[in-house]
Amino acid sequence: MNNIDLANGLVFQALRVRKDTFDERLISQKKVFLLQEFGINLGYSYNWYIRGPYSPDLISYIYNKLDILSNYDFSDYSLSEKAREQVEKVNKLADDCPKTLSQASWYELLASLLYIAKKWKSEDLTSILIKQKPQYTEEECRAAITALKYYHELTNRGQEPYKEG
Repeated sequence: MNNIDLANGLVFQALRVRKDTFDERLISQKKVFLLQEFGINLGYSYNWYIRGPYSPDLISYIYNKLDILSNYDFSDYSLSEKAREQVEKVNKLADDCPKTLSQASWYELLASLLYIAKKWKSEDLTSILIKQKPQYTEEECRAAITALKYYHELTNRGQEPYKEG
């Protein structure tokens, strides 16, 4: 097993990456995106797609390697403290999911807002997101922005504070 597989395996197990259902694949995509935005770069690039940020390379890797990585014994290895902290933050975001959303929709919303904030450099995230994804409400967007602010300060990235819409 090479170093990339070891790193991905440790992270994927900690994030609970799964591939059996569409929702599991969607959550896995968004969790890896969020983790990278939180400073743990696994080398996956993302573009905007129907359900928000999407990495074809990541889904290909998951399909080809996840079964092997899921069953591998990583007990001789460990994540760095920083990586462990960031993985925990990404996983804990699920605790803030509004009752109106599934976990998959919640992670899609979180990742989409962060993608828009970074790539489109807009201060009016809520309006832009709702135009792109009208299934979300302003209240759900505010909940996601609050969660992202709590776990990841966009202002630390040199951006001006953004408006909620």
